[in-house]
Amino acid sequence: MDYSTQKSKQLYKRALQSIAGGASSASRTPLEGYKPYPLFIDHAEGSKLHDVDGNVYIDYLLALGPTLVGNANPRITDFVAEQIGKGATYGLPFELQIEVAEKLVQIVPSFEKVSFMNSGTEVVQMAMRLARAYTGRSIIGKFEGAYHGWVDSVAHSVHPSLGVDAEAGVQKKQTIGSGIPKGAYEDIMILPWNDVDALERAMEEHGKEMAGLLVDPCMCNSGVILPDEGYLQAIRELTVKHGIVLIFDEVITGFRVGLRSAQGKYGVTPDLTTMAKAVGGGFPVAVYGGKAEIMNLMAEGAVFRAGTVNANRVAMAAAHATLDFLAEDDGKVYEHIFDVGGRLMEGMREIISARKIRAIVQGLPPMFQIHFTDLERIRNYPEFCKTDKDLFMTFRNKLMPRGVFIRPAHFGEIYISAAHTRDDIDVTLKAMDEVFSEMKKEGLF
Repeated sequence: MDYSTQKSKQLYKRALQSIAGGASSASRTPLEGYKPYPLFIDHAEGSKLHDVDGNVYIDYLLALGPTLVGNANPRITDFVAEQIGKGATYGLPFELQIEVAEKLVQIVPSFEKVSFMNSGTEVVQMAMRLARAYTGRSIIGKFEGAYHGWVDSVAHSVHPSLGVDAEAGVQKKQTIGSGIPKGAYEDIMILPWNDVDALERAMEEHGKEMAGLLVDPCMCNSGVILPDEGYLQAIRELTVKHGIVLIFDEVITGFRVGLRSAQGKYGVTPDLTTMAKAVGGGFPVAVYGGKAEIMNLMAEGAVFRAGTVNANRVAMAAAHATLDFLAEDDGKVYEHIFDVGGRLMEGMREIISARKIRAIVQGLPPMFQIHFTDLERIRNYPEFCKTDKDLFMTFRNKLMPRGVFIRPAHFGEIYISAAHTRDDIDVTLKAMDEVFSEMKKEGLF
């Protein structure tokens, strides 16, 4: 198979001389799984990635989720180019940000008022601050295996690839890396996912101290662990009972799993919601919002917020165009996304069954993951930790020379965009069938 990435190798060697680790996020380095070096991209268009060596890949990474509308979607880039001529940022408000806010309030069930920042990590921190100010309490609950950003207060009990022990128990906090003081997360409570009884016990014991409960509705950063039927509804009922602010972290699920996001899909309206990634169509945009009485704490000055480039014109232009694209004909584009994503999921399951591979495909058509396991379904983080990540990496790496690119992390997702076609799916399934056949011949199953 004629496949070379030598130019990427040389660029990585060069990057190491001036950029710590060769890239500006661990998710783009060998720490993520890009061994011995990551690909360097020349350009991306539609459903394709083009690397510097001239290789073309069907893109299921989608920049870790943001490019739901497809790479370099002209509907987005043309509007941004038009708006940037008016200046990128002013340090003052302008009408376009009102229009974006009005669109969000109209579409997202929980949004009565919103505000903007530039990353998912930032807006999660603001939601936590608001919950604490609103309730006068300190503890924030989060779920074992959930990722809510890289800052000290939430960067623990997250990724098994960085050494978290699945058998350690949900109350044992383990940071995502060194340099994080214990005091930064003393007011965080770790809870098991998909366990109503454990949640109820925790709230009965600590409810009067809990300010908020931070929930990724689909546990996206542990290989997409969907909520049990009725689980999110139970969470909502318990948080209301104990006066706890329910925060949906929809940084990944926001606009990805449907026009009205996970809260619309599951019919559960939180008090606060955070979003980023897909809302900007590939540009750095983040939004947080919810009940007016909570959000107004910032307007009154009780809760401080800041950010020099918050709601800059480039970000607002990207969000404006992205929301128009996704909301057109009441979200008709999602029919296509669910169609191609569903075809890929079912096609993978058919191959797995036919070749008698011990694996499952789990998630929703816009985002899902393959797990190498004997289980019929992954329900929680400890079960996820027991999946075979080595088989996953072998599977993933064998797809690359065949022109299929997925994230080299079993805790991640396979993402689908509006630009993917049925032809892309057919090519992908053929490649996957070849890879499974090769792996069986190598005695890996």
